[in-house]
Amino acid sequence: MELFHQAKGLGEPIVFVHGFSLDSRMWQPQVEYFAKSNQVITYDMRGFGKSPLPDRPYSHVEDLWQLLDTLKVNKAHIVGLSLGGEVAIDYVLTYPDTVLSLTLADTSLGGYASTVDWRVYAKEQGLEQAKQNWLNHAVFAPSNRYPEVAKQLRAMVDSYSGWHWLYDDPRIKLDLPAIDRLWEIKLPTQILVGKNDLDYYHRIAGILADKISSSNLEYISDSGHMINLECPDGFNFLLKEFIERNEK
Repeated sequence: MELFHQAKGLGEPIVFVHGFSLDSRMWQPQVEYFAKSNQVITYDMRGFGKSPLPDRPYSHVEDLWQLLDTLKVNKAHIVGLSLGGEVAIDYVLTYPDTVLSLTLADTSLGGYASTVDWRVYAKEQGLEQAKQNWLNHAVFAPSNRYPEVAKQLRAMVDSYSGWHWLYDDPRIKLDLPAIDRLWEIKLPTQILVGKNDLDYYHRIAGILADKISSSNLEYISDSGHMINLECPDGFNFLLKEFIERNEK
């Protein structure tokens, strides 16, 4: 199963994992910046962007492992935002020896019960209205203050299939969820969260900072959920400093 992916630049690999309903295009400010010093790998997770839709039980973790194996990447810095952060955590718990460092931006967390109403009513109101409902969700309110960011989000959501809203997702998750295994993570871990993001993500960031002994937590001001797009300079600066400290 071939995932859509792109690799650019030379040096220690950095893998960027995108958020729900989005795709690898969300990392464009990071690709341009980090490809000057590193190999930058972006990809569309199964069911998103240009990658195939699920047609059988699958694992985002195993998909990522297979991608890196295909690219002959033995070790990489992993960066994930939102759902991408959740996948990155699960990946590190499964394949810790293949990871140099972990950066989690406004991340969700396996096993942490959601306190947010994520419903967009795709079956009741149709896919196009569901996409508008999604773009109007509180999670994107800070992003919509920036016209260019709002334009990028709309482009990605417009091209999203909506599959996960219409069908039962056969995604395979960890037997014991990540929230119960965070103590296992010994790798250097950076936790980033936008000050204006939902309380839900702030609470998760606090749990991660408390349970991962090798972690540090940074807040990015004037930013909400999409910190890499809303504040690309600040995000890139913190990420570059962190990766340089943890190069092998």
